Amino acid sequence: MRKKKKKNSKKKIIKDLHLDKQTSHGGWPGGHTGSWINKTPANIQIANWLESMGLLDSPSHARLSENNIRRIVRKLLIKANNYH
Repeated sequence: MRKKKKKNSKKKIIKDLHLDKQTSHGGWPGGHTGSWINKTPANIQIANWLESMGLLDSPSHARLSENNIRRIVRKLLIKANNYH
């Protein structure tokens, strides 16, 4: 089940970066949509490159949502008040 969630988060990041859509760069007019070496569309090449670099992973420590920040600040304030 964890793998499924990870896969969905990668899909969401790709969608947020608009890499799920065809691009107009790369390729030749009337020809294939990839680069001159690779016939894979440019948006797929970019998504694959980001994934190979590990930039599509979203570990819990990499992104702080507003709720996580509030929870961390709340813990720190409670801890600070307990010391007095």
